[in-house]
Amino acid sequence: MTAKIRGLARVLMEAAIDLAENWLNLKRLELTVYSDNSRAIHFYEKFGFVIEGTLRKYAFRAGAYADAHAMARVRD
Repeated sequence: MTAKIRGLARVLMEAAIDLAENWLNLKRLELTVYSDNSRAIHFYEKFGFVIEGTLRKYAFRAGAYADAHAMARVRD
């Protein structure tokens, strides 16, 4: 991923979190990510998302079943 795309992803995530928390007053944000996508998981963790569980055989991908993580960010 190029630096420009990484920067754009960060800006978009910051905007989505700002909208959700400061304008929509949401306390909980959730997402699902394939468990073998370590770069995405690390990216989400930077924004306070934590893995809450693993969804085994979540989807059929590239000829095999793949697991996914359920991640969430909860504001107190």
